[in-house]
Amino acid sequence: MNKPIVLILCGGKSLRLWPLSEYKSKNFLDIFGFLPLDITVKRFLEITPVENIFLVTNKKEKDTFEKLKIIKRENIFFEPESKNTAAAILFSIFHLKKILKKDNILIISPVDHIIKEETKFYSAINKAIDIAKKSYISTLGITPQKAVIDFGYIEAKKEIENNVFSIKTFIEKPSRIKAQEFIKKGNSFYNSGIFISLISTLEKEYKKYYKNYNDFLKVFKNKINDELISSLYKKLPDIPFDLAIMEKTKRGALIKGEFFWRDFGNWQAIYDILDKDKDKNVKKAIGYLYGSENNFIYVDNPNKKILALGIKDIFFIDTENYTLLANRAYLENLKIAIKDFKEKI
Repeated sequence: MNKPIVLILCGGKSLRLWPLSEYKSKNFLDIFGFLPLDITVKRFLEITPVENIFLVTNKKEKDTFEKLKIIKRENIFFEPESKNTAAAILFSIFHLKKILKKDNILIISPVDHIIKEETKFYSAINKAIDIAKKSYISTLGITPQKAVIDFGYIEAKKEIENNVFSIKTFIEKPSRIKAQEFIKKGNSFYNSGIFISLISTLEKEYKKYYKNYNDFLKVFKNKINDELISSLYKKLPDIPFDLAIMEKTKRGALIKGEFFWRDFGNWQAIYDILDKDKDKNVKKAIGYLYGSENNFIYVDNPNKKILALGIKDIFFIDTENYTLLANRAYLENLKIAIKDFKEKI
């Protein structure tokens, strides 16, 4: 079989990274010293050539993506609007079928991950590919370190072979109490959002479980028409791949990932990843923190200087038009608060 195809999911609104999300998507978030999209593409170049790497994103970012040098324009699929990962993946599958001559392994990956211990990561990917060749949809599960409510979880059923498990259920962003319960069971994993499958297996499972599959089939059976695709997207449900397919399929398999993995889709996760001073402050600004600990200070104006006195567990994210000032304990309410904020301010 040929080298795997990689599909990187570059859509999403990144509301949990507000206010930076007002200016740029997580693909081009430069807070780490590197761009997430660049590092994700380079990660997969270790296992497949660049011509096998495809991106799917929203057409609102078309101008930015068409300037990319790392990926060819014809390898970028532009959705008319964001309707979550179930639609994005099927949209990409139909595009890929028009390009590829035969069935192939497809690795689906989000863009908002930090992965270290990459030798272990590639080992897990290779194991997942072997399982996927048996007509399974493999996913990588990460042993949880603590109860995190912004992550999805996967509860494993039984071990099929070494570090490969059948799947009992997917749990999307549980409450903290529920997350703690899952972790105590010892058979639950963080959902990495990385899926590996034969394209033919994915299409069969979509045909079985996704109610809009035939609508896609009609639109893509002839020459691709942008108006028809836009019309189709207007009626699609906004649901993730996990809910549309993985919670229903009997072809799911979990491969235990023993590498370092972090989703950086929220400010707490970014705080966890970045280097800290002796008082556990993350400072992305010119400033001095006096008697302060466990804070995250980010200022995008290089001329602004910050003095902080006696603060603890504060997230201060300052941009040109918006500033977020939050206690760590309230970060999980950010998406709800943004909605209220935009209605009232």
